[in-house]
Amino acid sequence: MSRLLSIALLGAFGLVACGPKSMFRLTSEDNDRTAISAALAKRKLPEQPAPLNVARTPRMFVVQNGAPRTIVAYDLATSSVMWKMDADVKSRVWVGGDFILTLEGKQLVARDQKTGTPRWKIGVSGQFIGASADRDRAYATWREGTDAKPTWILAGLEASSGKELWRAPSEGELGAPSAHGGIVFSPFLRQWLYLVDGATGQQLARLRGIDEQISTVRVTSRTTYFGSRQGVFALDARAASGKRTDATYGQAKIPPQLDRTSYGIDLYDQVQTGYTAADRARVLWSSVPSESGPMKFTGDTYAVHYFRYMFGFDLNGELVWAYSNPRVELVASEHTGSAIIGISSTGEIVVLDPKTGALREKKSLGLGQPVLGATFDADGWVPQGDEEKVTTVAALVSIARDRDARFDRVKELAVASLAKLPGGEVTKELLAVLSDKRAPQKLKDTVVEMLAKRKDPASLPVLADQLAIHSDFLAKTEAESLSAVAKAIASLGGAKLDAKVVGPALVALQSHLDDPATQTPDLIMVIRAMAAIGAGAERGPLASHLLLYHADDDVGGDGAWQTAIVTALDTHGGPGEHELLRQVAADPRTKPGLATAIKDALVND
Repeated sequence: MSRLLSIALLGAFGLVACGPKSMFRLTSEDNDRTAISAALAKRKLPEQPAPLNVARTPRMFVVQNGAPRTIVAYDLATSSVMWKMDADVKSRVWVGGDFILTLEGKQLVARDQKTGTPRWKIGVSGQFIGASADRDRAYATWREGTDAKPTWILAGLEASSGKELWRAPSEGELGAPSAHGGIVFSPFLRQWLYLVDGATGQQLARLRGIDEQISTVRVTSRTTYFGSRQGVFALDARAASGKRTDATYGQAKIPPQLDRTSYGIDLYDQVQTGYTAADRARVLWSSVPSESGPMKFTGDTYAVHYFRYMFGFDLNGELVWAYSNPRVELVASEHTGSAIIGISSTGEIVVLDPKTGALREKKSLGLGQPVLGATFDADGWVPQGDEEKVTTVAALVSIARDRDARFDRVKELAVASLAKLPGGEVTKELLAVLSDKRAPQKLKDTVVEMLAKRKDPASLPVLADQLAIHSDFLAKTEAESLSAVAKAIASLGGAKLDAKVVGPALVALQSHLDDPATQTPDLIMVIRAMAAIGAGAERGPLASHLLLYHADDDVGGDGAWQTAIVTALDTHGGPGEHELLRQVAADPRTKPGLATAIKDALVND
């Protein structure tokens, strides 16, 4: 039978075992290395990474967004639903040893982890800030009083009954608590992190952030991390410095296109007590112990979950792999040390290899209602089964071609990452983005820039094939991205190119050079491309082009065209081309600007 208590009227429990009333204050012993080491030594930790629950079984607790909402307990090891229970869930799920904890309506509820049956309930009358749990106890923080004189309370509760074991009041703002092996971590005024004995409520140590605020805490089975949106510290003896340079500090290089990403829940944001969109933009990482230097990410990689997508990066911030979830967003994710697990809004579980992004498992829970969020208790879990082949190119293409306008900046990241991969197939996919009439113009501009930066000789045949289409009014065709293609070819100047490939490319370029329908801006890029790869074979066509347009008002009078054609024939030409330039400059029909450009070029030779 469940036990109904009230946080506002805990009377007897509060009087029996109160923590020190003056624990949270501005003046206290900060960053005492000996005290911090002693506090951490009190933790009861597994010898190897393992789930928190007493069965040491990897589990997931899902909240469905229905009417009413439903909690679903899922066994990851057996891929089976343990139980489902309707509940008015208003928070995320916190996992204890043999129980889970949720805010349901106005009550904090502990449920048996095996069956989902309520074990006890406590009425919440103040402003609920957050909760946490470990193997033996539950912990809650709430605010009482008025805005003029508020009081924050941190309390420890017995897991079996909900009995209040201790409480610690604070006149300064407390963030939501976290727990690890019998130690409670309570953020205070965004600057301090208290380490509190979970059994007695006594302060064990206090950390003060010197380089940055403390607004997030993440706990795995063997490690506690704390920090802010800037980065994270591993909570070890070195954390006593309070400084990044002297602590085990990690900072992922986050691309600007993923700027909503954070390292964890903002423990001061009451909204994030429940599952929110913030859970869909997370840095996912694991680390190995380090006695000196910065934090060492496991496998020298970290990942970013960004709504429908997962990205894996190396320590230099270079993209290593990508995963695009079809159609719907991943609403929650976690790094177990050996795997990255996520669940979609439709209840589909996705498990990826953290180092390669290979798909290790994909299963559906078969839930009827959409998933609001989930909490994972699966530290150290290694999924069984074969891995599917890494499909980073396909994932990046899928992201780049996504129709969802919310992720236009992410598409730019996908395009930039795609362009760094070699091969003609990649070039073909980039060109497809340019041909997509529904693609955002800024994305197309990024593609044009990336095509020029690639300098990939393997791209030349693909670029040449793209030139096969001409603008033709009667045929109702239009040259596809001529300037962009020509610019990409021009970037190959100086690269080692196969003569068998260069020939057809020059022919294709010349076909546009000779085409009256080619616009002047495109002609300029074609000229530069031919000069870049022609190795002399382009001189004849370019000379003919100069003679054809040297007196033309539109083409011949264009300053950029004048510079391009003169540079091509002067820089890459021989005595014959130089003589031709002199003759054209002396021709009274030649446009004055062109004549001047030729004379200036010849003078500087």
